[in-house]
Amino acid sequence: MLDIRIDGEPADLTPGSNVTLERFNPLLDFNTIQGSRVYGFDLPNTPTNRRLLGYFYQDQVGYQSRKFRCEKYVYGYMIEQGFVQIHEVKPEGFSLFFNQNLGEIFGDNQNLLLSQLGLGIDAVPSAPVAAANYLTDRYCFPTIQNDTFYGNQAVSGFNGLMNEYTGGAYNTVARVPMPFLKWVFSQFSALTGWSFAGQFWQDPDLARLIFYNLFSLDGATSINSNNHLPDLTMPNLLIDLRKLFNLYLEFDIRRNICTMDFGEDILASADIVDWTDKARPDHVKTPELANRLELSYAIDGNDGLLKPVPAVMDKYTTAETPDNAGGTLIPIQSRISTLLTNATTGRAMTQQPGISPNNKDNKNGALPKLLFFNGLVGGQPLATNARGGRSLLWSGTNNLVDAGYRKFEAFKADTFSVTKLVYLSPADLALFSFRRKVHIRGVNYLVGSMKAALGDQRQGIATEVDLWRV
Repeated sequence: MLDIRIDGEPADLTPGSNVTLERFNPLLDFNTIQGSRVYGFDLPNTPTNRRLLGYFYQDQVGYQSRKFRCEKYVYGYMIEQGFVQIHEVKPEGFSLFFNQNLGEIFGDNQNLLLSQLGLGIDAVPSAPVAAANYLTDRYCFPTIQNDTFYGNQAVSGFNGLMNEYTGGAYNTVARVPMPFLKWVFSQFSALTGWSFAGQFWQDPDLARLIFYNLFSLDGATSINSNNHLPDLTMPNLLIDLRKLFNLYLEFDIRRNICTMDFGEDILASADIVDWTDKARPDHVKTPELANRLELSYAIDGNDGLLKPVPAVMDKYTTAETPDNAGGTLIPIQSRISTLLTNATTGRAMTQQPGISPNNKDNKNGALPKLLFFNGLVGGQPLATNARGGRSLLWSGTNNLVDAGYRKFEAFKADTFSVTKLVYLSPADLALFSFRRKVHIRGVNYLVGSMKAALGDQRQGIATEVDLWRV
């Protein structure tokens, strides 16, 4: 029996009603945060439904773009949750459209840049702490080599270093706070009510990530977070982190939790459910022609050290072999990059004019970049492109490819897709997660997508699934 609940209360349904369920695997989409596809459905004009939907049919009642929380149950199992809005009301009933609202989950802050959110203003510290605590502090002040910070201006006391630290104290010029990524997410959580969980936040190296920027505190009396954050929206930041580390992003819109896990762990998981007895033997099989990766990030053309692009920061492309010859590339480019490291001093280095009243060319910004804050190393506060077992480069030790893409690369090189019809129970649909693989007749698959018509079936809900061999 199909049960649709509006704001927690059962709605009246027309006998024989059904609604369409369609879901997509977030592991296979690098460009969007995709929820269930929008499908409309109708509810009859009854006293219960009129009340649940705010008596909108009445002439005097205005519309306030109301979003109603909606859950869909089949024989007591919750199959899907999201929101409905009214499309139109006719004498015979209500036409509604359903979505998971992932395009609006952060409300008014969905499309605001991080540099516009106003995540905090602090007084400029007279003596910043060099060994900042990455678990509790908002900012750190790592020393970064940048002899072009003031352009052609001669600034007294500047020695070619941002956040120069000597004799246990910071230089008063070219002082630039670098916000911790963890703090930015915690501030965004407080602003929106969303929380962020998952393996990404448990990684001891990734917990040290900071946003590099060029905005100096020269002459300032306060640290405004807007000045030190990139021109990215939170959805774009999530997508770019997804691309950089091959993250698996999952959204619980009921509890407002975004879980950020690693895609490689999903592929390595032994969590498999057997659908052999539920699947029809016939299918449509398609070879995967997009079978090689092209991994890169946007290169900042304002950094003089990146012309030409150094090999360690250049794109990575899966080598062509006899097994994958004839296939096409899958371009995956993050807007977030990093800085080079001076092999002699161990400092991050760049050649970019900074933003300062002491610099006539003070309108220069930087493309979004991340660094690892390493704390005090040899008496110097350092932030670099590598930390522990991780690097932000596409080649070299602990590179982004080895850490985040090798299993995915092997999967794409040797997979194919199969479109099958399987007959699932309400419990199967309710308990299924794209984290799980399915086994059918000796082959394990990732489910790329599924589409089912939900009605009064107690068993055997015909579900079209797009399967990818792993």
